[in-house]
Amino acid sequence: MQQTYNNLFEHLPDSSKIWIYQNQGAIPQEVQKAIQAKLDVFVRQWAAHKVQLYGASAILEDYFIVLAVDENMTAASGCSIDSSVHFIKELEKEFNLRLFDRLHVLIEENGEKKIVHFSDVSKHKGATFFDPMVTCLGELRTTWMKVVE
Repeated sequence: MQQTYNNLFEHLPDSSKIWIYQNQGAIPQEVQKAIQAKLDVFVRQWAAHKVQLYGASAILEDYFIVLAVDENMTAASGCSIDSSVHFIKELEKEFNLRLFDRLHVLIEENGEKKIVHFSDVSKHKGATFFDPMVTCLGELRTTWMKVVE
């Protein structure tokens, strides 16, 4: 059975908005710890029009930084989204990451994770594809990982 993330951010509903940033290589564990500490601080102070956002963050599969917001509590505004993008760009620079290359995606094939060009995913039948287009937590929890057919 394919892994799901049903228990990810248990305090947030499936309708929560998410942003996924994929690095173009595995993020080392020690770097993940430093990034997660910065993510925790950012999420605690993340606000829309001076109203605290009800959010969460995680690093998944050693490649992905995920931010989530329960927009039923407070909707993310343009300014709050801009602040998150600015923050992610700071992480990218500080830790020498590549988080904004949308042309390459992660697949897992024969137990090995690898980055491939988006247009080549169909050449990897049976591999697991991490869909970068999911936009809500419910999708991430259940259908983020898809088998290439």
